[in-house]
Amino acid sequence: MFSGLLRAALPPSPVTLAVFANSEPPGSERFITDKQLAGRWGVDPSTIWRNAKKSPTYPQPVKLSARVTRFRLSDVERHERSLTNQNVRQ
Repeated sequence: MFSGLLRAALPPSPVTLAVFANSEPPGSERFITDKQLAGRWGVDPSTIWRNAKKSPTYPQPVKLSARVTRFRLSDVERHERSLTNQNVRQ
């Protein structure tokens, strides 16, 4: 009885981990899509995938299920900080 109501209340998205940033319990990992990452950095999604294959220091994709691959937000933020630190040193 309640399971139908619960399913109706959830968004159809297969990954709801990163949808509500403030509602997650402390310590839970957040993920973003390749399109979200591309938009954040102002590049095409194909650039994200190409750089992830080429560079071990680039944020690496995480396979959450057979058809869902995301990037850890913590890895993205760490990479952004490292780029900022490199620019400051130059």
